[in-house]
Amino acid sequence: MHHINAVSELIQNEDLNTLFQFAAVNNNDVDNALEEDEIGDEIDMDDEYEEDGVEDETQTPRDETSYGKVQVPSSYTNLEETNLKIDDNLKLTYSESKNDFTSELGKDSYNDKEEFTRAVKLYSIKSHKHFEVVESRASTWCIRCKLHEQGCKWHLRASKRKRSGSFEITKYVGPHTCLHHKITQDHPNLDATLIAQEIQHLIKEQPSISIAALRAEIIDKLRYTPSYKKVWVGKQKAIEQVFGNWEESYTILPKFLHALQKFNPGTIVEWCLMRKANVDQFEFRRVFWAFDPSINGFKHCRPVISIDATHLYGKYKGKMMIAMGVDGNNQIFPLAFAIVENESYASWNWFLSHVKKHVVKDSEGICLISDRHAGILKAVNEQGSPWLEPRGFHKYCILKFHYNGFRLFFMSIIFIMLIFHRYCLRHFINNFNDKFRNSKLKALAYRAGSQNQIRKFNSIMEEIGTINPQARKWLEEHALDKWTLAHDGGKRYGLLTTNLSEIFNSVLKANGDVYTPHVAAKQAALMSKAGAHSLRSFNRQKGIFEVINQKGKNVQVVNLEAKTCTCGKWEIFKYPCSHVLSACAKLSLNTWQYVNKCYSIVDYCATWSSEFSPIPHEAYWPHGSSNVELLPNSDLKRDKKGRPRSTRLRNGMDIKEGKKTNLCGICREPGHNRARCPSKPRRMDA
Repeated sequence: MHHINAVSELIQNEDLNTLFQFAAVNNNDVDNALEEDEIGDEIDMDDEYEEDGVEDETQTPRDETSYGKVQVPSSYTNLEETNLKIDDNLKLTYSESKNDFTSELGKDSYNDKEEFTRAVKLYSIKSHKHFEVVESRASTWCIRCKLHEQGCKWHLRASKRKRSGSFEITKYVGPHTCLHHKITQDHPNLDATLIAQEIQHLIKEQPSISIAALRAEIIDKLRYTPSYKKVWVGKQKAIEQVFGNWEESYTILPKFLHALQKFNPGTIVEWCLMRKANVDQFEFRRVFWAFDPSINGFKHCRPVISIDATHLYGKYKGKMMIAMGVDGNNQIFPLAFAIVENESYASWNWFLSHVKKHVVKDSEGICLISDRHAGILKAVNEQGSPWLEPRGFHKYCILKFHYNGFRLFFMSIIFIMLIFHRYCLRHFINNFNDKFRNSKLKALAYRAGSQNQIRKFNSIMEEIGTINPQARKWLEEHALDKWTLAHDGGKRYGLLTTNLSEIFNSVLKANGDVYTPHVAAKQAALMSKAGAHSLRSFNRQKGIFEVINQKGKNVQVVNLEAKTCTCGKWEIFKYPCSHVLSACAKLSLNTWQYVNKCYSIVDYCATWSSEFSPIPHEAYWPHGSSNVELLPNSDLKRDKKGRPRSTRLRNGMDIKEGKKTNLCGICREPGHNRARCPSKPRRMDA
């Protein structure tokens, strides 16, 4: 009786999924069960329908598909002719033969085992069935239902045909007769290998795509939610399938760089390898490369080079060293790169020597920017180094910017030939804050270092001394010309206050401009400011003027012949300040003659005029000395599997500027939350 009631209820509720699963499990016993229930309980189904208000006259004539006296609606009786759609991703399949199953897969034969296993996995996922592998070899694959111990006989065997080489099903037993009693968000057959196959097209387009985006793609496509770790492993497999594995990459690297040099003459590549004992193999240590277009373009850039190193998070550890320049439009310009084992005196000295030899050459007044790493400082200060005085002067800088995911910090400035070595003001102030732990003092110290007038600098230092005399003493113990703009002497080229993350990214158009959009916009803004100044002429022939700022009533002295202004901005940024523009307007002079040539359109175009040549297929690469067997550095191989942990040491520079500080919900003070609040009421023991 309970079978009839259950089936009747499923039919009336049109619960097809459960009904068909019920029918599959009880296929052999349905008629007997219905007959026994009908006889044992002596139920008259006609009376039941009459009691429900359904009269005999309205009954649909019963056909051969009726079970006992249970009338099944005709729209559900012919499964072969009726297209039942419950969910696009749900297939209620009960294929009894191999032909039925292959038709549901969509193909009879497959090119290889990988293609076949992918099709079966997708079928299992969409039909919500689970299987387990019984046997897996290069030419054979055998699987069975995961619930085989509960009586489900579903299984298949596929093999590789010797003649055709295709992969086909050789044995099949079906359909599934199992029911799963647990609903899960993940599917056991949705493994990392299948995920890698499904996301390959995304990895090709964007190798750095996030795990969250890949996970969302799988959920949308297959309606299951794989774990973060499974998606991460799948991404690594996809990267390897698209770009090759790590060992192969090391082997092909010498050939690739040799081809790069052949098809881009002038490109520099320097190696550091270690020969393996008694074998014709070399183990990788370091490689440096600089592109010829970058070397030629640097001649027309502003004389500034920024260097930094970033971690490699692949199978093998290491560091990538980067040297970047800045063009006349304030855009970053790639110069040189290197892969090394770590940041040390030896590696930085090796990298800097090649930057000087191949990129800087004999140029004067070149600014090298770094993070004051101990290895850099030792390379700069060692005996016989070209960075030493009297050609070198040690000072500070400020800027932080991003390039393709690499955080580059304008930290120390080194002028080659006429060298001026400076530290990063941001880095310097972070060390100051680590010692005194006062946000107000930190802000004042930063302002002091970035002031371009000595008068304003002295005023801020007085305020710091009033708050904490020890803080002022600590700042004054460091040479002022090394960390303050006011005492710098104009050696910074304006990079102290230039944020390269906000540079102009627009493409220059041929509109007759003589100078870059960056300096043109700056001059336009300063020109409007110059209109508010008043002037008093002291020496018209030499161009000496006293300029009074209407807003602050500050007085600045401009000397056009000496190209100086007491505000210091002209000497720092290498283009006229508002006071100079006001004086030029008085004399009807062309202000653009006082703009440094590195900002000109001619130099800007020359920076980017050199071109790269494409590298052809590997078959056309040159053969010769580059055909060495290069192995990865075994000392740098990561021991643990899975996503590498971040090795970045976070400090005050990682705090976003202007970010709101989290406050405790009880006392509204920073530094703790409700759980650790000292003002939190304590429960009294009974």
